[in-house]
Amino acid sequence: MGSPKPIADSKGSRKTLNSIGQMSDHPQRRKNRATLKQVADRAGVSATTASLVLNGKAAHRRISAETHIKVQAAAQELNYAPNLLVRSLRKGRTHIISFYNGFREREASDLYIEKLGSAIEVFGGKAGYDILVHCNYDRSPQETYQFLNGGLADGVLLFCPHPNDPMLPLLRKSSLPVVLIGARDPQKMFSSVADNVESGMKMATDAIVLAGHTAIGAFTSSLPRRTDPERRVSLLQRYLKERGLDLLPNGVLDSSKGIEKGFDALMNLPQPPTVIFCWHDFVAYEVLKLCEARGIRVPDELSLVGYDGLIWPDRTSHIVTSILVDLDFLAEKSVEFLDGAIRSSHAPYQELEPGAQFLRGTTLFNFYRK
Repeated sequence: MGSPKPIADSKGSRKTLNSIGQMSDHPQRRKNRATLKQVADRAGVSATTASLVLNGKAAHRRISAETHIKVQAAAQELNYAPNLLVRSLRKGRTHIISFYNGFREREASDLYIEKLGSAIEVFGGKAGYDILVHCNYDRSPQETYQFLNGGLADGVLLFCPHPNDPMLPLLRKSSLPVVLIGARDPQKMFSSVADNVESGMKMATDAIVLAGHTAIGAFTSSLPRRTDPERRVSLLQRYLKERGLDLLPNGVLDSSKGIEKGFDALMNLPQPPTVIFCWHDFVAYEVLKLCEARGIRVPDELSLVGYDGLIWPDRTSHIVTSILVDLDFLAEKSVEFLDGAIRSSHAPYQELEPGAQFLRGTTLFNFYRK
């Protein structure tokens, strides 16, 4: 059968004709919310008394148990729920934190954001907040700012904004508490929690050098609004030069222009790499799949080192050797900083960079073990 067809009654009201030809309310019509006054009228008490009972203050005002039962029964019969927006405006708190991704994109396979978002939910809940995740990236910066600053949330966790993000000056003019994740505020107005990429890349460089590799390639990325790919690879090159080494000539490829294309270019160099640093673990696992498809033995013939410490659910027996970013710690501290800023306008500026950790996977071959 087809779906119900809308028709108009004699008063012009929208109705639908159901499968047996009976008139029914249009699906878009909704019942009005029950009001506090309706609850009070049903219970035969004043709106003030009903409010005291429903807000758990009946005992302090010596309201009788009988009145308490009447009000609760009336609220249940009317399916009454308080208007949280009105309550929040009155109390000045919504107990909601906004999370906004400065990359302004979200792929279903983005394991980093998935794990970070889950950790923010956990630690936000422990701190007494619900999390409002913004995912409409079609708004202009001004519209986004108005949405973030519109009273829905007590504060914002802003993930990885670009230094020139137009949202930053708008937020700086507001009184909305903001904490940055994965980026630092050059004006030192917003507290921040970010991994220490310098120590992480030193650790990655040390691992590559100590394993005896001298033919080194790398994947970066020219994705818009992202500075971390170029920064990680440039730090790798800097630390290699401090140790008397360098990346292979033409040995840095752009993963955003095609991982397979870049991989082929690296492996067809006059001197192909014995190790490839990948700015992101996702790229490393994609390279690992190419190796397995082409019979390139990892790590014996080619080693891989990634960044972020994320284990992608691929069909491989390998775990990519990587620099581990403690996303739980980042989430916990960012919520802690934001909670402090929400509770007090005099909360101190804080900048935290937890040290890197090494994920000892199975994709880095040590030449000195021969």
